[in-house]
This record gives sequence, C-alpha cells and structure tokens, in this order.
Amino acid sequence: MKYTDKENMLRVFQKKTPEGLPHLLMAGTHFLAPQNGFHERPAGGKGGYDWFGVKWAYIEGDLAPVPDSSVPPICDDITEWKSQIKFPDMDAWDWKKAAEIDHVAEIDREHKMLYTSSLNGFFERLHTLCGFEDALCALLMEPEAVEEYLDAMVEFKCKQLTKIKEYYNPDVLNFHDDYGTQRGPFFSPEIWRELFKPRLKKVVDHCHELGMIFELHSCGLIDEIVPDIAECGVDCLQCMDIVDVARLKKELNGKMAFGVSPNFQKYASGLSCGSMTTDDVYKEAYEEFMTLSEDGCYYPFINPPFTPMDQAIWDAHIQADKDIKEKQGV
Repeated sequence: MKYTDKENMLRVFQKKTPEGLPHLLMAGTHFLAPQNGFHERPAGGKGGYDWFGVKWAYIEGDLAPVPDSSVPPICDDITEWKSQIKFPDMDAWDWKKAAEIDHVAEIDREHKMLYTSSLNGFFERLHTLCGFEDALCALLMEPEAVEEYLDAMVEFKCKQLTKIKEYYNPDVLNFHDDYGTQRGPFFSPEIWRELFKPRLKKVVDHCHELGMIFELHSCGLIDEIVPDIAECGVDCLQCMDIVDVARLKKELNGKMAFGVSPNFQKYASGLSCGSMTTDDVYKEAYEEFMTLSEDGCYYPFINPPFTPMDQAIWDAHIQADKDIKEKQGV
C-alpha cells in the first residue's frame, strides 16, 4: 500500500512500520518547534526572558539559548517555591494571537502532520528556576517540597496542553525533559520513579484525552528508565543513540516508538580532530539507520544538510530510505 507522506510519518508514532525511513524534515510534516507565540523560552530562539521570568543567554552561533547563570535564580529555596515562583496564567495569555504569530491557520493539514512542542518539562523547569546544582540538591534534601512543586507543574502543563490543543491542534506533542548526561542519568532511577514517573503519566494521559500523540524528548544515557517511560504510555521517545535503542526496541516489542539522534558529538569531534572522515560518518549513520529501522517504530532525528557532517548523515538517510523501500517492494 502506498501511504501519503503524512500517513507514513504518522505510522511511526502509531507504532507501526512505515514505508522507507521517514523523518521530521520530510514533506509529510509541518515542524513547528519551538513556537514564538508563547514564551517557554525567549521568542526567536535568542536571549531574553521567558514567561516564568527566567533570563536566558544566547551566544551567536549556538544552537539554542541557555539559562543565564550569571544572574540569581528565581527560586533560591525550594521550600519557598510558592512565594518565589509565579506560574504564567494560561487563561490570561493571548492564545489567539499566539496562533497568528505561529501562522497556524496557514498549515496544510491535509498533507502535513503538525508537530509541535511543550518545552522545559518537570526537571528542566526546576533547574531553570533554581539553578542546576540546587535543583539536584532539592531532589535529595527536600523531596516533599519538590513533590508539591511537581504537582503544580502537572496542573500547569495540563492547562498548557489544553490551550495548545485548542489553538494549535497538533497531531504530535513533543514534551521536553532531559534526564541525563552522556554517562548516565542526572539522578538515580529510584528518584525518577518516585518523583517524576507518576507525574509524567498524568500529563501523558491528559495529552491522550485531548487526542494528541505524546512524544517525550529526553537526552542522555537513560537506558535504565526507558521501560518506565514506556509504562507511562509515551508513544515515542526522542533520544540519543548512546541509548541502546536496538536492545530496548526488542525488549519493548512495539510498545513505544523511538526517534533517535545520530551521535552528532562523536562525529563532530572526530571530524574536527581528524579521526573520522565524512565517509566514516556516512557509513556509521547508514548502518544505524538500517539496524534501528527493523520492525518499524523508529525515525532518525537528523539536521538539515548545512554542514559536511550533516550532509553525510543526510545522504546516508537518502540511501537507507531507498534500500528499505526496495526491500519492502515499494
């Protein structure tokens, strides 16, 4: 059967096998992430203040702004979060104007899957408000206060998703919350299961009640909690290829799809120091695409071909897509 580009991309999130190897920058997707109509980060991807009052810094050439560590945090004591943190009023925000800023009415819904985001999830927002070190300490030293904050964040995020559904009506909602470094999680799996897992499930359930597909974006080496993420009902995990996706796909047996970033940092450093060539990048990326695409439930999360590295990955995708379709008889 020949699917439309939109249908083919949706098949990944529906945990089915697509034709070939679709990804988010192909014709079947309208990629609207991040948005500029509401300010989870400063508008335009630059420096400034977000809607919680957090100051973000941007250095020209960087991929994104980061919280400005040179200024005091919004919350310097998690036990005082109720007085120090002011949640944006979802009903007071001009959502009609937000949709106009993001040109939602112009999206070709017939031919394109709308993919958009909710940035700064539970832990990400905690460390933007408190500072990274104090956020980690709070998880250990003040778990009851953290739980109260997280319950308020669940309510806030559910209200936000309701507004996004009403004014943007995306097919896929990409929810950001990074949980680890390249060596392991920021905190123990036990802490994640106790504090974050039940709250994540509540947001996932609400997203599904609204009729949206839920994708969790989470960077880092987080293998230990991936089965738990699937148990929360997450439709797709967008992660790094340092996660053992091949093993986890087999273990989960179609319970959750994966959107996987190639090892950009390894490739960039290898090309920079001369230990890799663009041919090496092409070969590794191609092998990864072919391996992870087995039995569907997978898309590669790749960049536009603006650099030699990205061009090599892009070319590897083109060849993998062609070879997979040939195997499928498409």
